[in-house]
Amino acid sequence: MTSHEDIRRMVKVVCISHGVRVIAMTGYQNFALQVDKTRKHTRGRDLALVVGALVTRYVGLGLERKVLEDIAFAVFNVGAPA
Repeated sequence: MTSHEDIRRMVKVVCISHGVRVIAMTGYQNFALQVDKTRKHTRGRDLALVVGALVTRYVGLGLERKVLEDIAFAVFNVGAPA
C-alpha cells in the first residue's frame, strides 16, 4: 500500500517534470490524494470515469489537464477516458 507521503513524492516528481511552480503543487497533490481515496472503493472502467471527472473538476480550478492526466497514469496507472 502506498502512503500519502509516497504519493506526494511521486506527484512532486511529475510536477517538476512539467515545470509546475512549487506553490501550485498543493493542488496537484490534493488531486492525487482524492484519486487514492477513490481507488479504494472503485476499480476498472468506473475508476477511469471518476478520474476523468476529477480531472475536469481540477482543470476548472485552474490546474493543467496534461499534468493531472500524467499524475493519474504515473502514480496510479489509471488513464482518464478521452
